[in-house]
Amino acid sequence: MPGTGAALRSLVQYPQIVSSTSTGNWNSGVATSGNPGADLFTRGVVNQWWKLQDSYVLLSAFNAAATVTIRAYMLLMGAEREVLNDNWVVALDGEVAFIVWFWNIDMFGPLRIEVFSNVAADDGVVVPYEYRRKDW
Repeated sequence: MPGTGAALRSLVQYPQIVSSTSTGNWNSGVATSGNPGADLFTRGVVNQWWKLQDSYVLLSAFNAAATVTIRAYMLLMGAEREVLNDNWVVALDGEVAFIVWFWNIDMFGPLRIEVFSNVAADDGVVVPYEYRRKDW
């Protein structure tokens, strides 16, 4: 059966943990979508399969009591579409937002995460994030 080896490797492969940071104008900037905020990260490329395990952003990078909006975009039915728009109120030091609500999903093409903070002082802060992924 063609592709069986790749499918079996995907089943037994541990996900790669990607931890990084991003700096942006989270309040005054304009993200790729044209909405306020900035791009946190983009994973994947057009016409390529990959598997997303989960992804997170450390909210404590933002000022206390900020409302942080996290948006996710992906290609669906031939066009880039918003698939997640969620607000988080920063309340606890070390608080983590789970930014993609599906687990262990096959993705085709890029996934972009954008972030907006309603606090102007959040412009320029370094925001840690992490995701777990597999490639085929």
